[in-house]
Amino acid sequence: MVGNEREALLAVAERLSVELGYAEAAAISANPSAWDGESKAMGGILDSEDEALIATIRLSLSRLAAALGGEVLDASSRTAVNAALDGAELVMRGELLIGNFARLPALLPSFVFLVTLTLVDQERALELSRKTAQLIEGALQDREGH
Repeated sequence: MVGNEREALLAVAERLSVELGYAEAAAISANPSAWDGESKAMGGILDSEDEALIATIRLSLSRLAAALGGEVLDASSRTAVNAALDGAELVMRGELLIGNFARLPALLPSFVFLVTLTLVDQERALELSRKTAQLIEGALQDREGH
């Protein structure tokens, strides 16, 4: 089951930013001067598979923020988004360190809410969080069926 959940989580992380407008924001997140999506949290403690999972989810969350933030984010918005990304990463690392991978799919909608709340109003952040929960549920059902 963990393999199916890992695949589902990776699929949702990739799909989320694309569905919510990342294609238009690709240049923003690829430009480090406009967007700082790099990890600031501790690394190197987990195995390479877990590190890759965390990096993929963080990148997807940063792409989502880039899509929502438009071309120019002021310094305080970038700082807030990066703090939310760092927090999400630390929670993911903590869960993986204690062997609790199964909590990650349930936590992803909360991560989306925290990251997007720095850029949009609460209603929109909740909407995006709910959309993430639906994507995860659908991806898990698809993986279980195969």
